[in-house]
Amino acid sequence: MTAHWRPMRRQPDPIRRLAATIALLSGAAVLLWPETALANAGIPMIYLAWPASWVVFVPVVLVEAAVAQRVLGLPTRDALKLSLAANAWSTLAGIPITWALLLLPEMLVGLILSAFRLDPSTLAIALFAPLFAPWLPPVKEGWIVFAAGAFLCVPFFFASVWVEARSARRRVPAAQALRWARRANTVTYGFFLALLLLAALISRLTQAGSAG
Repeated sequence: MTAHWRPMRRQPDPIRRLAATIALLSGAAVLLWPETALANAGIPMIYLAWPASWVVFVPVVLVEAAVAQRVLGLPTRDALKLSLAANAWSTLAGIPITWALLLLPEMLVGLILSAFRLDPSTLAIALFAPLFAPWLPPVKEGWIVFAAGAFLCVPFFFASVWVEARSARRRVPAAQALRWARRANTVTYGFFLALLLLAALISRLTQAGSAG
């Protein structure tokens, strides 16, 4: 009896499927965003957050590699490889996809505001900063931008933990990969969160002092 060889079908990678959705979601943001918001532009925070994540990419890789050495007991070379691969995935796909998903509920609210011809005030933007964080309406207060960045650190943290844990599973057991991803991102995102909150506070106090 002759055995017939059949090529194995490659299973689709969920991360690649998620990465493919970013183009669709970004296109939907442009097509569905209310005309008033498009006219005033506002601030798509991805334009700030994504370039900033590449600026700090190397320091983050080094810090999270150090965490991998401590938590997983890996040699320096292996820890750097693990951290580099994981952070490349989370920066390339995790941050923009998370931003696009966060934009969807904001788009819905924007459509409602546009339908009723309502223009959100600065106070409303401040109170609902988490909702407006992905794409800020036009604002003059710099502290709101820092506050939005601080809020985005939270969903970006969870997305990075998930993506980096999946990447690290190729090199270490799943439980250890998840433990490392949580510990490493707590260190890095904890620092960025504190820095942005401090910047928001300083900016707010400076603005209040200038107004007084």
